[in-house]
Amino acid sequence: MIAQKIDEIKDEMRKAGTWKKEMPEWVKDFEKRQIDNSDDFSEWLQFVYLPNLLHTSRSVITTDERKFIAPQAIRYFGDDLKKGKLLQLLIELDSL
Repeated sequence: MIAQKIDEIKDEMRKAGTWKKEMPEWVKDFEKRQIDNSDDFSEWLQFVYLPNLLHTSRSVITTDERKFIAPQAIRYFGDDLKKGKLLQLLIELDSL
């Protein structure tokens, strides 16, 4: 179910124009990157969060270990009405 939701998120990112064809250089050292705007967040979501979530979704994650993405997405996309569907999908992903 998580993989299916991730696919829906990818599709919505493409429709919203936030999907990138090329990985930015900073992704190779993302832990030192400060996310300052919605473009940075979209890149982080695409190249860091979703691939790692897909990888870890194959193992058991306890409630204490879970990190929710929707609150962070609201911080960066909250005022952008075009991202409403993407926000909804991320909320659904968190619920899984």
